[in-house]
Amino acid sequence: MKFVLIAAFVVLSACQMKPTKVTVQEPVMGENVTAEQLIKGKTVILDARPAFEFNLAHVPGSINVRWEDFSQQNPKSRGLLQNDLFAIARRLSLVGVDPSTPVVVLGKGAQGAGEEGRVAWTLKVLGVKNVYTLVHTSYREMNTNPNREAPQVQNKPYWKPEVAENLDTPLKVFKAEVTQNEKPVIVLDVRSGQEYSLRNLSTEKSVKASVVNIEWRDFFDDKGLPSKKIERALYEKNIAKDSRILVVSNHGVRSGAVVYALNYLGYKKATNFAGGYEQWK
Repeated sequence: MKFVLIAAFVVLSACQMKPTKVTVQEPVMGENVTAEQLIKGKTVILDARPAFEFNLAHVPGSINVRWEDFSQQNPKSRGLLQNDLFAIARRLSLVGVDPSTPVVVLGKGAQGAGEEGRVAWTLKVLGVKNVYTLVHTSYREMNTNPNREAPQVQNKPYWKPEVAENLDTPLKVFKAEVTQNEKPVIVLDVRSGQEYSLRNLSTEKSVKASVVNIEWRDFFDDKGLPSKKIERALYEKNIAKDSRILVVSNHGVRSGAVVYALNYLGYKKATNFAGGYEQWK
């Protein structure tokens, strides 16, 4: 009985600890990545497609997740991550993910709405180091070993998130940065051109930051990996790798995907305004 009480106290104490806050400092990953390289060893494969499509066909051993599983339920702030990041980490540990686990997130690519990139961004915010995105169909085409056994899901011990705060910007900070004239800031609106033409932050009198529109799909290649080709388009818009980039979409999904891609490509000052236009308005 005494042992049970001590164990319970240890678990409760761990849950009350605040997540460690860190700044992401990673080398730029290579572009020439194959599915075979990504699924070596104990890689966990997450599938961010809708449950219906997942049930129709999916990679053996993959686990179906939704970006909403990790986000707030309030319709006005659904782009924000849950306040309890430990709850997300605990859920991930049950499907075999901890900060050192290689993870591949499958999705619909250009046919979707950035769901796999948003899940990848969530993992990076929590401190998971090796995260890749791929289109579900391209993964199946690239996987040349049809006899590969499905990886066995093994629970990991509960872990403490090392929160990469530089990947996520709250409303208060976002407002402060876009309305000041002191430091150069670029607002990167990654919605479609049609959405941008209907409404964007450049029409707000209080916004002093430069506002640029590049659709989120341009940041990924046909396989679903971040594309280096976007670097030229960014350069032509005077966006450098050391630029302060605030990425925005309607509710932080497409912008989360783009921040993941930018971080992958070496734009370390890019951050997601996860609340998006839903929270701004």
